[in-house]
Amino acid sequence: MSIEMLLHEKSAIVTGAASGIGRATAQLFAAQGARVLLADIHGEALNEAKSQIISQGGVAIGVTADVGQMQDVDRIVQVAEENWGSPDIVFSNAAAYKLGTAVELSEEDWDCTLAVCLKATWMIAHRVLPGMVEKGSGSFIITSSVQAIRGYRRHAAYQASKGGLEALTRSLAADFAPAVRVNSILPGAIVTGLWTGVSEEERAQIALACPLRRNAAPEEVASVALFLASEMSSYITGQAIVVDGGLSAVSGS
Repeated sequence: MSIEMLLHEKSAIVTGAASGIGRATAQLFAAQGARVLLADIHGEALNEAKSQIISQGGVAIGVTADVGQMQDVDRIVQVAEENWGSPDIVFSNAAAYKLGTAVELSEEDWDCTLAVCLKATWMIAHRVLPGMVEKGSGSFIITSSVQAIRGYRRHAAYQASKGGLEALTRSLAADFAPAVRVNSILPGAIVTGLWTGVSEEERAQIALACPLRRNAAPEEVASVALFLASEMSSYITGQAIVVDGGLSAVSGS
């Protein structure tokens, strides 16, 4: 198979697909031949992302859903299975969080962050992994963060969720091999919609913190997701792939 169609005849679920890393990854998966189900809580932006894929000749379905709710996760997977059977690829990427220290955060803030950033990945795994195991193959990819391995102020719930994802990645990889490969991606400073309100000066300061001296585009994470989704990574499982411009390799904050 040519490198231009790495995901030919594969089906994929991408959560958090209306914008940022999720949208870029859904577009790349589709361009590489996959049939893609895009899921996101933001319906209008989700429809735009789906329509863009279709206009470029790709195959896509959109499901507006809150991945922090089990009934919505069930619906996402059910739609995928009804159209294409058990998915070959899952990219669990959705995120929503509240900033604050352990003292500042309310119980509601904590629970909301953990539901979308951690529990959702377990719920999707709970739902899709039996089908992947039954057919004997699958790639399950998780968006974690450099915040799983570095400390940042006022991100208590978010960092707890991302640390949990790293442990969950290893657990899923151990439990569901050899049929399913499970890996995580730890992005650093990726310019997405979450950067709204961050000034150009602040963006420049963030860029200077890493050896590559720049912030990344979502497409640079999507390319790593493609690698993990494809047979190019056929002997890789249980791993955390850091995509941070070298930030975690150097000292300093």
